[in-house]
Amino acid sequence: MAVDSSGGLLATASADKSAKVWDVEGGFCTHSFTGHSGVVLQVLFHPKQLMLVTSGDDSDVRVWDLVNKCCVAVLKGHYSAVTSVSLAPDGWSLISAGRDKVVHVWDLRSNTKVATIPVYEALEGAVVIPTGHHFPGTALDSPQTRSPGSRDSVFFATGGENGTVKIWSSATAQCVYAQKGPASTAGGNYIHLALMPGNAGLMAASADCNLLFLQPKADGLSMELTKQLIGNNDEVTDLRFLGPPTAPTHIAVSSNSEVIRVFSLANMSCTASLAGHTDTILALDVAAHVTSTKASAGHTDGVHAGDVMGDPSAGGLQAVIASGSKDNQVRLWHCGTGQCLGVGDGHVAAVSAVAFTRRSNKLVISAGADKLLKVWDAAAALTANPTGQSSRAVPSLKATAATSAHDKDINAVAVAPNDSLLCTTSQDRTAKIWRLPDLVLVTTLRGHKRGVWAAQFSPVDQAVATASGDKTLRLWALADGTCLKTFEGHTASVLRLNFLSAGTQLLSSGADGLVKLWNVRSTECVNTFDGHEDKVWAMAVGGSQESLVATGGGDARVQIWEDCTLQDKAEEAEEQEVTLLKQQRLSNALQDKDYTAAAQLAFELKQPGRLLAVVNKACEAGPAKAHHILTNLVGNLSEEELKLCLEYIRDWNTNSRHCSVAQAMLQAILVKHQPQALLKIAGMQDLVEALASYTQRHFARMDRLVRSSFLLDYTLASMNVLMPEGGPEALVTDDLDQPEAVGSDLDESTGTEVDTDAFMQPAADIQADEHIQAVLTDQQQLGPLDSVPMEQQVSDLQEGAAEPEGDREAVVQQTKKQTLAKRRKSAPLVSLSSRAAVHAGSQTAVKAKRKKVK
Repeated sequence: MAVDSSGGLLATASADKSAKVWDVEGGFCTHSFTGHSGVVLQVLFHPKQLMLVTSGDDSDVRVWDLVNKCCVAVLKGHYSAVTSVSLAPDGWSLISAGRDKVVHVWDLRSNTKVATIPVYEALEGAVVIPTGHHFPGTALDSPQTRSPGSRDSVFFATGGENGTVKIWSSATAQCVYAQKGPASTAGGNYIHLALMPGNAGLMAASADCNLLFLQPKADGLSMELTKQLIGNNDEVTDLRFLGPPTAPTHIAVSSNSEVIRVFSLANMSCTASLAGHTDTILALDVAAHVTSTKASAGHTDGVHAGDVMGDPSAGGLQAVIASGSKDNQVRLWHCGTGQCLGVGDGHVAAVSAVAFTRRSNKLVISAGADKLLKVWDAAAALTANPTGQSSRAVPSLKATAATSAHDKDINAVAVAPNDSLLCTTSQDRTAKIWRLPDLVLVTTLRGHKRGVWAAQFSPVDQAVATASGDKTLRLWALADGTCLKTFEGHTASVLRLNFLSAGTQLLSSGADGLVKLWNVRSTECVNTFDGHEDKVWAMAVGGSQESLVATGGGDARVQIWEDCTLQDKAEEAEEQEVTLLKQQRLSNALQDKDYTAAAQLAFELKQPGRLLAVVNKACEAGPAKAHHILTNLVGNLSEEELKLCLEYIRDWNTNSRHCSVAQAMLQAILVKHQPQALLKIAGMQDLVEALASYTQRHFARMDRLVRSSFLLDYTLASMNVLMPEGGPEALVTDDLDQPEAVGSDLDESTGTEVDTDAFMQPAADIQADEHIQAVLTDQQQLGPLDSVPMEQQVSDLQEGAAEPEGDREAVVQQTKKQTLAKRRKSAPLVSLSSRAAVHAGSQTAVKAKRKKVK
């Protein structure tokens, strides 16, 4: 792919023998060029003209006119695939490089070949180097170095199958500078070469997915590797910190490759590659004490040859590394120069564990799949080459002791802090304690149900910890070999462990991809760290007070962990102080009845209970006050705060006692925020569904209450409980105006009322009954002092019945008026229930008295 200088067009090359140009903004194809007879490998825009240059594996270079959409030239001269094309800054000198081991220079004005330079290697990348940027060798372009009649020289850099970056001059057809690649790519090749922005240097891509950044030095005589990015570490098998113990600066990593890579902790750039093994490296260890000596500054092969990449000696790194590999060898390395200090041969199978002695660097212990345990003398190799200077012959290490240690493969080796004891772990489910340096067996630790993968001595106690495939860690006493504690919590095999915090904590990693921190005293898991997606094979601890931890595993990742306990405690104390201040301000606001500030503080403290109490108190002051407080609260909330507020509303809405507050706050949110903004909140659909279901229930409940209130109003009105506007006097007048019906039925044929009692007794009896009813009602309302004897009432009634009809009616009306007047004076207007009871009692008494009178 290529992008033009304006950034609006994109060109792509394809295996369908075509090249296409795309509009970046519109996303559509503007040009489609076909003409190559093979795969199109490269595309390149002209910097000043609307032209496109393409090359393919058909050995042709084609020039296309973007205006006329046609091919204007076919440049033939290569005999193999053309893998790279590049234009000079003026835009008219074109170079093409291919796998036929030659570079052609073309003049695009006349579309003719200007020069042919043999490079003697198949090329995958070539780029024109502008003059005046201090690239090595470009200053040699002078009249004395040019051939007679030659054009101005074009300098270009190439990279190919030899793994070397070379700078060439087209005028002399000679290589003016060569820069060898690092050890990791010495046997490989470069697949791409590009000029960095601002002509600051070159970037080379290697076949093993690495990016190398080369920058010319200020003197213009050489280039240096400023950064190397590793594209794929493969499965990390082991790693160790390098540099001062209290402040490590680098980390050494071994993976499923033959190279040990050294990374800078500052930017994780690969600063060195230690090559020498011929198979996968399984184990690493670093010497605890190395005498700081100025290392070699490297070597050059004359004026036009460059340094070997990956020499970090300028940084003063003086660490010594021991490595064990599947090639059955043990090697010692000097990290400052990348040189091998010694080779130990003697194992007959893969070396899976290596370890230096702690107090000195005199001995190196190794063990492997051949079940052998060996002790090597490293002092001789370090004495022979203390600074890691390059030497043609690599000295051999001498084995001082060896023994057959286990019945199965040995997985790990650990040395005690005082160098007196050694612990080995094996797939035979045991761990053994040996005395150094003569390898005398002290004790055997039995108890694990699977193979034991790792061991570590306690820095303060006479104890050793082991990690096993049975998902447990065990702590053993060195005195008698008894198991003191068992740590359970991993869900797969435990592969590595280390002591922390002066032996009070254990850090373990396992095949479950987890790193766990344990309390030794309580055997409880304090914390779990999840940063890997596969088995964690490697773990290293370093830094001041063991504040740095590095882990690596099968997911090809290297994770750097930092102890942040002190920072977390400081942040927690600061947050607690801020919380206390806000709580005090909240209490003051409630005391001052400043509900607006109180609601804002309760929301900031994330205390929904306090916020609910504040809103309830605000609602007591009136709906307008509550609405003002809620709109001010939700008006300036962010998206995350809105989601939190809606979650509070959802929880409140589930309770009928708080639903009114929830609905009020929901109304404030809908007033202050547009629906489009609310729909952008994550999880809004679930919140709306939860609110809608409970809101429907609340509306149904309120509807039932309203309908019940209508029934109550109708019942009260039907029972005449309500007082007329005129007071009790109006009620007396109404009672007098409406005579009471003794008994009547509705005649269905005529629609008139029929007095049923009139057919059963004479009119005089009817008047007597009315008189008796009024008297009895009056008696029930009067007190005991106003009551009249029954015999007197009967005699009065009999006398009244014998009187003439007109006088009798007058007496009855007069008696009614007197009785009602006394009743109104003696008893005020009562409730509906008491009045109905009096009326019912009077009717019953009248009927009983009527029978007696008859």
